[in-house]
Amino acid sequence: MEDVLRDRLIDEINGYYEADATKLAPQEMFFSAAAYSDPERLERERKMFQRFPIVVGHSSSLPKSGDFITRNDYGTPIIVSRQDDGSLKAWLNVCRHRGAQVCSAKSGSKRVFVCPYHSWTYKSDGSLLKIPRDEGFPNIRKQDHGLIELPVEERHGLIWVVHAPGATIDVAAHLGPLDAELASYSPSSYVLERDTVLTEDMSWKFVIDGFLEVYHLAFLHAESIGPYIYGKYSPFDVFGLNSRLVGVRKSFDKFRQSGSKEDFLSQVAVNYQIFPNTVIVWQGDHFETWTSFPGEKANRCKVRIQSLTTARMAEDDFKARWDKNWRILIDTVVNEDWQISKTVQAAAPFVKDDKIIFGRNELGLQHFHSQINQQIK
Repeated sequence: MEDVLRDRLIDEINGYYEADATKLAPQEMFFSAAAYSDPERLERERKMFQRFPIVVGHSSSLPKSGDFITRNDYGTPIIVSRQDDGSLKAWLNVCRHRGAQVCSAKSGSKRVFVCPYHSWTYKSDGSLLKIPRDEGFPNIRKQDHGLIELPVEERHGLIWVVHAPGATIDVAAHLGPLDAELASYSPSSYVLERDTVLTEDMSWKFVIDGFLEVYHLAFLHAESIGPYIYGKYSPFDVFGLNSRLVGVRKSFDKFRQSGSKEDFLSQVAVNYQIFPNTVIVWQGDHFETWTSFPGEKANRCKVRIQSLTTARMAEDDFKARWDKNWRILIDTVVNEDWQISKTVQAAAPFVKDDKIIFGRNELGLQHFHSQINQQIK
């Protein structure tokens, strides 16, 4: 984090401390509870996803030429492969012959991808190399039947893909001012510590909601992280479609009295909401990325959770530390945030007048859901 931003946030938090306040929106926002369960709206949200760069993995998963990962978190099967020049390419994981999946492995290293159905063979650059018994396909030109390419970009150590052939990708433009801010942490030097996908019975939006306000910390998390992080005093800023929320640890009390400004980041957790479906959390010694994907039904989602840290801290002698961190993460988010979200999902049809309320102190929720409403019109 740049010094100018750090100093501004310190001053803002100190101001909230002195006033016993937090950042507030002009007014409450009434919002349709059906937005979490309406199947027609879900279809519009799924189409919205195809217009934006989506985080699908981490660069350190593909260190060498020929390394690949496959993904199907969004329902679109894709392959991402490291090329000889160090760049990445991404394609639909769909054979051009009969549509079979050409690679079933989650990751690995391949110089060719061979469709298991009829052995149509593709190079690691996606081009069609071989059609067995090609006399049966006299009018098929190999150069016209490579795997269908998808836009892909590496930025800040993350792999971003637009799930629409023929689209363009510009992650820096999508991030706007947050592009330089994320770069200030040097995340490209981090490596993947662990990567997990969970399938849950709730809307994909609930995953993002949990990172967009601190109001619930003292209540829902009273026995877990609530004693360590304030449910107020939090700066919140909007950057186009995206946003930043700063959670203030209770250790900030001592920091205010005698701490050095250089220690500021150890006193906070910084949540970056990257539209439409990723939250990047700065946790001091590591990053977490939470990428939530809508399922085929409004009450289903997949969530890819990645933990990123330095190469040194990813070594085996830190494994116990990360295992403990993972248990805390699961206990807090999955067993508390998501469990309550599932009850909200089930209760949505019974909400009076179909209206839930995002408070003035829940600016992140107001912003996030307003942006979705704009994008699915």
